[in-house]
Amino acid sequence: MESNSLIKSRSTFIGKTLCLMAVGLLITFIVGLFTSNYIMNVSTTVIYGAMILELVMVITLVKRVAKMSTASAIFWFLVYSALNGVTLSIVFLTVNQGQLITVFALTSLMFLSSGMVGITTKKDLSAIGQFAMMFVIGLILLTIMQMFFVSSTFDLGVCLLGIIVFGALTAYDMQKIKRMQAQSNDMHGVVLAALTLYLDFINIFLFVLRLFSRR
Repeated sequence: MESNSLIKSRSTFIGKTLCLMAVGLLITFIVGLFTSNYIMNVSTTVIYGAMILELVMVITLVKRVAKMSTASAIFWFLVYSALNGVTLSIVFLTVNQGQLITVFALTSLMFLSSGMVGITTKKDLSAIGQFAMMFVIGLILLTIMQMFFVSSTFDLGVCLLGIIVFGALTAYDMQKIKRMQAQSNDMHGVVLAALTLYLDFINIFLFVLRLFSRR
């Protein structure tokens, strides 16, 4: 039986994590919508440079977050969120604003449903998380294959698989974050947890967006 203090501490940790993730998503979508008005005038070199910088930033943040001050960790997470908005502005152009709102709403519903499974289930989701990570590698390979073998049916299958895989990862990550709280009940843990869930949300969003852009 868990004590009231542990339950309260866990709720506080998860609440801070979700709030920071939500702020990151808000920044991403505001920057993305604003930048989409100008992104077609930006050279591909700048866009690819932003993508590379984005990758370097997320790897560095994951590795060094524990060594940063709380303010620095939050700052760089928000900077990464803004930079991600710049790179996502390209895909925002594939649908209209009404579809974009629908995609965001569907993604939020899927994310929250998966997250609730991770928080409430008593089953250990470690095995599911490991399988999902293997499927992520498979998704990367399938995406590369799509560059050479263009198929509408194949693309549909990849999109559906991506949604399922990152839905499973969201449930696993949420359960892991719930357990992480017992060892890392500080803002560094919150930033790392927020980044993890942020990436899960963005990946689900991108696969749902691909489904809508097919229409």
